[in-house]
Amino acid sequence: MRIALSLLILGLPVAAHAQVAEVPSAVPTFAKLCLTGGIDPNARPAALLAANWTKDAAATIDVAKLAISKTIDPNYDFSKPKSAEQWSGTIDGRSAKIVLATFPDKRRYLNLCALTTEGIKNALPYGSDLREAFKTFGIKGKSVDLVHYYEFAGKVGSDKHPVRGEIFSRSLATGGSDTMHIYVAY
Repeated sequence: MRIALSLLILGLPVAAHAQVAEVPSAVPTFAKLCLTGGIDPNARPAALLAANWTKDAAATIDVAKLAISKTIDPNYDFSKPKSAEQWSGTIDGRSAKIVLATFPDKRRYLNLCALTTEGIKNALPYGSDLREAFKTFGIKGKSVDLVHYYEFAGKVGSDKHPVRGEIFSRSLATGGSDTMHIYVAY
């Protein structure tokens, strides 16, 4: 069943246009802030400053809860980050947060950049744009659970560094209702 649903990701552009994205600039903003600069974690704060986002005094996003989703093969652990910093900004007039987290050296993914925003009914209208953004970044679709979840994975760079991406429109990371997260972990 999951394989059949995963194959649906190929036909996603037609289905995604049938629904309207509440925050049309969410994926381009995520790509600009979390994907530009490749897997260099130093590129993130620079991109956030350039986009006039504000660093918050403390992180309120629960990084560990970003791991609660519909993944088929959970090969990651976002609990107990070494560090987490949160940034605030707006996307299409809505409040949004970015969290940057680092993890211990023995973890599969050492860095995470996640965007969260509330008031999102489902991830379907964002799937096509996110698939293209992650394709440009170098990773591909892995699984999908329409309409709330899309998973991406691959290896990038000359050292074939593992990368994982996800969009989930039932995120528990903020405690808000109808919250969506998009993240890349590398």
